[in-house]
Amino acid sequence: MSDSGPMWLTRDDDVVSHLYFAAAEVGKAIMEVGAVHVPGSLSFPNPEQKTFSFFTHGEVDLKVASVKEGDVVCFRYEQGESTYSFLSEIDQISEQQTRCRWRVCFPQAIERNQRRLVRRHRVFGRPGFHLNSELLGGIREQYELYDVAAAGLSFVVSTAKLPAVGGEISVSVHLPGCDPIAMRMEIRNIRPLPGDTARKLVGCRFTEAHPSDREALSRALGSLA
Repeated sequence: MSDSGPMWLTRDDDVVSHLYFAAAEVGKAIMEVGAVHVPGSLSFPNPEQKTFSFFTHGEVDLKVASVKEGDVVCFRYEQGESTYSFLSEIDQISEQQTRCRWRVCFPQAIERNQRRLVRRHRVFGRPGFHLNSELLGGIREQYELYDVAAAGLSFVVSTAKLPAVGGEISVSVHLPGCDPIAMRMEIRNIRPLPGDTARKLVGCRFTEAHPSDREALSRALGSLA
């Protein structure tokens, strides 16, 4: 779930995962329309339409902003020491009274000052955080989660049951307060579990999930302390 390349997100899957994270765990953003800075809230992305919505806080004077559909705008937001920005194109403007909705196309790249794609939540040892999967031998078993994020997760396995790096598995992710979430994941790495020689951590990236399941996961992560 970390990125060793330049400080840009350019892969489509990474951009979508980040937009889910931004909507659930950041929420507020500034949209720059020329010299005008417009505060508002980010919505969950729509992967089918490749758009997300931005809802302004208060009234926006579009005459001053002089913006129309098809124009390019800049978004900026932050979480702690992490900052993010991207350019994108306005797809549609509606509800132009006290609260304006801007439908915005997915950006081609997101700039960030931290290598990690999204915030990672350490949940190891907390009750209710696990996944179920037929990891090996066709037997569905339960595995404890180590950490989880909008882009992927890590879980704990015995050294005697290590899966192959590069393979894909289907899982149901269980988090307190929500229904099981169906995901398909690519196994990206296997690394030591600190202080435990009998078990390993399996790091995975989400590769396939229904938008409603991605939204449910993002909402659950947004409620974590």
